[in-house]
Amino acid sequence: MNFSIMLDKVLCRGCTNCMKRCPTQAIRLINGKAYINVSKCIHCGECVKVCPYNAYTPESIEWHDEMHNPAYKYKIAIISTPLYGQFTKGTDICKVQNSILALGFDYVYDVSWAADLVAKAIKLKIDNEKTIRPFIATNCPAAVRLIKNRYPSLMDNLVLLREPMEIAAMLSREKAKDKYNLKDEEIGVFYISPCPAKLLAVTNPIGDYESYVDWVIPFNTIYGNLYREIKRKDNNKCSYPSLSGIEWAVAGGQSKNAGINNYIAVHGMENIIQILDEIENGRLSDVDYVEALACARGCVGGIFNIVNPFIASSHINYITNSLKDESMNPDMNKFDEMYNLGVFDYKLKDEDNPLKLNIKEAIEKNEKIKKILSKLPGLDCGSCGAPTCLAHAEDIYDQKSFIDDCVVLRANEKAEEV
Repeated sequence: MNFSIMLDKVLCRGCTNCMKRCPTQAIRLINGKAYINVSKCIHCGECVKVCPYNAYTPESIEWHDEMHNPAYKYKIAIISTPLYGQFTKGTDICKVQNSILALGFDYVYDVSWAADLVAKAIKLKIDNEKTIRPFIATNCPAAVRLIKNRYPSLMDNLVLLREPMEIAAMLSREKAKDKYNLKDEEIGVFYISPCPAKLLAVTNPIGDYESYVDWVIPFNTIYGNLYREIKRKDNNKCSYPSLSGIEWAVAGGQSKNAGINNYIAVHGMENIIQILDEIENGRLSDVDYVEALACARGCVGGIFNIVNPFIASSHINYITNSLKDESMNPDMNKFDEMYNLGVFDYKLKDEDNPLKLNIKEAIEKNEKIKKILSKLPGLDCGSCGAPTCLAHAEDIYDQKSFIDDCVVLRANEKAEEV
């Protein structure tokens, strides 16, 4: 799988908008063009949202071929929770599911069913473990990567339970193996994604496990086909989603589904950073749970979605308030067994970083960076190609740039020469 946030350098004009907006400072300007440090990129899509020249594109270049992989005898589509909000009010849910089947899938598993199970596991974890407050949700891979990158002290606050996407993929894969006597390699599980961060959760999960998902399909790449199919499909029988599970699409939905009353639902990267600062400073220890979702309004705001997130939120609310909950969650009766076996739980990966410093080395590094920073103007203008003077000082320490890359310093030196 090989899609990510891709940059067209021909379209890039070096405006610095993306560099200043990136929450992990993964972007630099080199020779007047943006450059992404992939080791720091968390696939949040902020660069895509703010680029005025459409130089960034979240694209998938391989899923079409993978759909026709002859090794797959059975292909499963996992529907993400915000998908139903991408169609006009009153669109029949059966038509949506049947339209996905028409793309070449054999079975549709609605992630809302798995969301019900994960919500129940979250509630038990919060009720049983009183020493950690607040717990922080792990459903948004971009938010989790942000914490790992900028707030490592808060890693212990993460509620380490597998997200609904993984539980849905595991359960649907097991169904296919049991029913059709298939091997794992004969089953292809495709997740229809609202955002590029889900790719990172599949190809490089933070936990000590391999994903049950084989491929991630950006929703915007199949929207047109689905829309056309919906217009002509008959209302066939389908499996209705869980209405409470669908609410995970909108910020606050997973807390509501889990029956948590004392929670904060924060969405948008800038807002998340403010809340994480509060947690790190010990000011939110009276809160049980924090939903941190990178996109506006939650997953309905993912950059692979088509509809404005506020309109999509309205569509989701319409579905949950106007329809009867006709779903018969096919796997809820498995919850106790799964929970007792630890199916939801995972541990963080042990990552051996050869560049990791001991305390003495870290102090020495910080002192050297401070010394470099003291020589810089502190304007955070971005003209050097780094988002802040501190970031430029760190680049100088890492020998990735030079102090005279600072335009202001060069201008001051020329003024003194005159």
